[in-house]
Amino acid sequence: MTTSADSTPKEVTFDDFSEEWLREFKEGDMSSFAKGKQFAFKLVTQWLEINEDDDDLEICEGSGDGGIDIAYLQRSEEDNGNSQEGDVWYLVQSKYGTAFSGSETIFSEGQKVIKTLSNENSNLSEATLRLLTRIDNFKQQASERDRIVLVFATERPISQSDRQSLDDIRTLGKKHIGPLFDVEDISLHTIWETHDTVSPPPLSVPIKGNFVDPSSGLRVGTITLIDLYEFLKSYRTKTGNLDQLYEKNVRKFLGGRRKINRGIAETLRNQPELFGLYNNGITIVVSDFSASKPADSCMLFEPFVVNGCQTTKTIWEVIQPKLEAGGTGESAEFNDWRARAERGVVVAKIVKGDSASITNITRYTNSQNAVREQDFLALRKDFGEWATGMDAKYGIFLEIQRGGWDSQRAYQKSHPSTKQYEEATNAFELIKVYGAGWLCEPGRAFGRSAPFLPGGAIFKRITEIEPIDADDLYAAYRLHQLAEPFKFGRGADVRPSRRLTRFFYYFVVMELLRDVLIRGGRGAAPKKLTQAFSTLMEEGNEEPLDLLLNAAIDIVDEYVSRESDDSVFQEEDFDDNLNTWFKLEAIGKNTDRTYRLNSLLTTHKGIFRRATKGQPSPRDLVEEAIAPAIG
Repeated sequence: MTTSADSTPKEVTFDDFSEEWLREFKEGDMSSFAKGKQFAFKLVTQWLEINEDDDDLEICEGSGDGGIDIAYLQRSEEDNGNSQEGDVWYLVQSKYGTAFSGSETIFSEGQKVIKTLSNENSNLSEATLRLLTRIDNFKQQASERDRIVLVFATERPISQSDRQSLDDIRTLGKKHIGPLFDVEDISLHTIWETHDTVSPPPLSVPIKGNFVDPSSGLRVGTITLIDLYEFLKSYRTKTGNLDQLYEKNVRKFLGGRRKINRGIAETLRNQPELFGLYNNGITIVVSDFSASKPADSCMLFEPFVVNGCQTTKTIWEVIQPKLEAGGTGESAEFNDWRARAERGVVVAKIVKGDSASITNITRYTNSQNAVREQDFLALRKDFGEWATGMDAKYGIFLEIQRGGWDSQRAYQKSHPSTKQYEEATNAFELIKVYGAGWLCEPGRAFGRSAPFLPGGAIFKRITEIEPIDADDLYAAYRLHQLAEPFKFGRGADVRPSRRLTRFFYYFVVMELLRDVLIRGGRGAAPKKLTQAFSTLMEEGNEEPLDLLLNAAIDIVDEYVSRESDDSVFQEEDFDDNLNTWFKLEAIGKNTDRTYRLNSLLTTHKGIFRRATKGQPSPRDLVEEAIAPAIG
């Protein structure tokens, strides 16, 4: 979806979106091999909504990649002890352009990856060998909740005729790797379909159940656990991606991949026949439904689950390994469980609705669970106001969905008379920059996304307790831009430690500025920080701004230097793992656990206040620059 300042959606065709999305690959001077890698990188980071400097993102360079272009470890996030979703390794096999030729490619490349995972491939690069070490350790300590997923990434969706090859690779992988192995496919179409104005091709999926006669566009009834699983399986077979079933569910936007619920899973495993007594049921919206033969079957057209996301996801995660494990023998324990599961039911509402009514259906059917009213306001109000403000005040397009900027550029290209944005930035990235710098949360910003998404603690703070606006986001955007010359993240070729210290740098910059404000008697509220930093970005203040940015980089570099007395390596609790350390919530807090960091900051704040040879100190120059604006 593209969105103007008045939040009016504009339709963008898949071909237009694809052309703009792929422009850098077609115009760039890269080899076919490099294009394939970059294609996979861009597609996967947008699909999983992760940052390029995420330490769990692995790129397998060179010819010995073992069929794996990119790997990403998605770690589970406990939700008050109620999450039963495990860790997932996504192993991506990218097929850009002519590299993909259908079923033959799927099967041959899938076999290659399975051979690599089975340690039967001796021709592997150093990067792939390091990755395999992590995966081998993962397999040894994996629980039934954990998964390894082979992902085929293509430009266009895999055809229905090629999906049998995906099933064949899935079966082969489970045989050699174990039940934790699975297969998915993604494409540019996957990203395009996340935009609200995009209508997927008409889809019809049968579902068996005991329903009352339709009335006012509503069918109510019960579906056995096995029949609901078969519906989910049929949906995934037809679309290749079960996640599409939740595209109209507010949770899809709020939290990315859903967690499965421990209580639901325990009931499914131990008392499936009682499931309907303990569960609130599900709501499916459809464009239409019709009775089918036999009489207990119903055909659903363009179905979406808008309530019951956790229920259906958990049913899939628990039942799929049981029914798809294979084997020709008999198990009395399994037969007993299946008989009880066939008696267990889910209460279901199937509602015929149009796009205008889906929002209300989602709102009302979720009123009893954790999706709160402010979550809907965040989707409708906060992001809309931020986008409008960034557009009106700064002429910047605020992307609130991955791929939104590609979609906007495609629209601008086909509509040259419309407003032509030249700059864009991602809302979620800016919220993390703001959290790291303004709210002293660099560890949480580097380590986790959940607190910064709607429903999370940081997001609640910036929308309810200390609301931010376009000025705050713009200041965060400029800080993000100003940090780029220091090559943080994956561009940290000169100083590898900078790969892990981007959010830490944002914190240090603002900590120095915070000290200036406090010593000037102004306090250091987040709004004051925004006002002061925005003033430093004005024309004529280049020198004090550069002094601030360079003083911060000196602190970052000294803290990660083994030669420094106040080095991270001298911290009492440091375990020689920089990645783990910079994800600590204690980073940015004045605690004993970060004694050396606190000492280093104190020393450099003193240096920042020190005048030399009769010249004003850096702190004096910053003070002089901001004083006229903030008093």
